[in-house]
Amino acid sequence: MKRFLGLLMAAFMLQASSVFAAVLEDWSGVASGNTGTYQDSNGSKIDFAVDAGPKGGQKALKLTANKVGSGYCGVYHTVTLDLSKSGSFKMTVKSTVAGDIQMAIVDAFGVQYVSKFPVTTAWAEVNVPFTSFIKDPYYTPPAAVLGHPMDLSKDSNLNFSPQIDGASVVLIGPVESAGTASASTGAAAPKTASAVAASSSTASNGPAVSVLDFTGLDSKAAGTFQDSLGSSFTFAVKDNPNKKGKQYLTINFDLKQGGYCGMWCRAGGSDWKGADLSGAKNISVMLYSKTPVSLGLALKDKGNNQYVAETPLSAGGKWETVTVSLDSFKLDPYYTPPDAVKGAPKDFSKVTTFNIQPKTVGKVTVAVESVIGK
Repeated sequence: MKRFLGLLMAAFMLQASSVFAAVLEDWSGVASGNTGTYQDSNGSKIDFAVDAGPKGGQKALKLTANKVGSGYCGVYHTVTLDLSKSGSFKMTVKSTVAGDIQMAIVDAFGVQYVSKFPVTTAWAEVNVPFTSFIKDPYYTPPAAVLGHPMDLSKDSNLNFSPQIDGASVVLIGPVESAGTASASTGAAAPKTASAVAASSSTASNGPAVSVLDFTGLDSKAAGTFQDSLGSSFTFAVKDNPNKKGKQYLTINFDLKQGGYCGMWCRAGGSDWKGADLSGAKNISVMLYSKTPVSLGLALKDKGNNQYVAETPLSAGGKWETVTVSLDSFKLDPYYTPPDAVKGAPKDFSKVTTFNIQPKTVGKVTVAVESVIGK
């Protein structure tokens, strides 16, 4: 069963371009042969139907879901679309519960890409730029041909996965194309996800705070964890040839499909006083990997509750900085530390540990020079 989990919050626009628009799917042809459901084995459930749309005579895809906190569910719909002359999806949506919806598409090379858009309890138009889609870090279709830029000359799927815990009913009106493709490529040229994240991050006027300092890191200040499916994770500290007296982290991991692995590390320096991120707006990770990679980040706050977020997919092949807004960190649905003060408000004035957990499946080597809050 295809698994489509949530990743980072995609950029979206509320006003569509009038330069180019066309209805891609009006939901009049939904049938069991081209539409189906997927869900976890933990109790999540979802059904679909066709209902009344946002305007008279229009139809909407109706998703009736009940998602457990650590689960997933969604609906896939098979299509054949040429999106190469367009710049975004436009649709009108609503839900009984406000939250996020993850959308997945499969390009001409059979590679799956995902993005998210918000939904409220009233009909509202959303515009999801093609540049906001990133390669799905959790699922690669068996027939995918990797190593190519996203090619939207042929899209074979429109998939929707509610990211709302508990019961919800989501209505998705007709899906249209909007805007125009990049003039330089003749197709919607994807930004790197790091560029999308940087454009949506919040600036801070405060001083930078070192979250992780790898210089002199010892075994008592860091450790690893992994599943029983064969995933592995190792790390080492190496001298930085460009910064005398400084060291950086190298990570080698092999993440199996459906598994997990990673490391925990003392935050803030050489003691356990922690890092004060109360004045920071973002977490920036300077890293290098030959291929694009996405990392899960987790931090333990003053109330000993664990909060998690994911970095955007890196471009790969160069040193680069990926940035995550601190506002995007959510309470970890999978793990609650034994000493957590349940129900305590989020408080980043004392962050004692910081975890790095790969989200990109496969064998990857990553170097991390710094993790900074600013």
